[in-house]
Amino acid sequence: MRVEIVYVEGRYFERVLAHLSRMSPGNVDAYQVPRSLPPVLDDAAEYLPAELGAGDLIIAINIHPELLLEIPHMVGGRSTRALIAPIEDPNWIKPGLQRQVTQACARNDIESAFPKPFCALEPSTPAIREFCERFEAGAPKFKLRLSEGKVAEAEVVRGSPCGLTHFVGEKLVGLAADDSLPEKAGQLHHTYPCLASMAMDATTGETIMHASLYLIRDRMAEALEEARRQGT
Repeated sequence: MRVEIVYVEGRYFERVLAHLSRMSPGNVDAYQVPRSLPPVLDDAAEYLPAELGAGDLIIAINIHPELLLEIPHMVGGRSTRALIAPIEDPNWIKPGLQRQVTQACARNDIESAFPKPFCALEPSTPAIREFCERFEAGAPKFKLRLSEGKVAEAEVVRGSPCGLTHFVGEKLVGLAADDSLPEKAGQLHHTYPCLASMAMDATTGETIMHASLYLIRDRMAEALEEARRQGT
């Protein structure tokens, strides 16, 4: 599977590009688009790379609303099977824009997802499921092996596209496999650190960073319970 990332700039994009490229070398292309654009564009397509649509899946990271809305129309009929537009800040994609892009994707037979945050992505449709499997990306899923009361191995079956989950998995090895483990995973979440926004999201009443934190703690608790049940 070939992935194309459309981005402006920033540390978050750099992490996503680095991690996905590490998970599947040679299968990730990145295209930078301008940050400073007027609110209304006469022709949004002129600001997007002409070659966009040659891959299987597009990830659009915090780009101009009209560029995001133009992508399904521009790549319709090309190789693109899915569009993922993660929301790491409440201001990245407003609900109205999300509805418009979803409808535009549907009209062009393109799957779409707007995970908030990116590490909440679930493998719910065929192309996105393939992406999650090939890049081990999406909502965290751990498989622990315990030995003598400690974490002997922490396999990341699926994790944050920015690499945070894999960082946590590496740091858990050797820690006590007790009820404090999910909290320790949460502390490592801050150590990486997570780059999701601490601005309040009006649609959930949470910050997106806290949503990410709760997710990794909950998934670690599930993995610990499963490892104890299986005696591994």
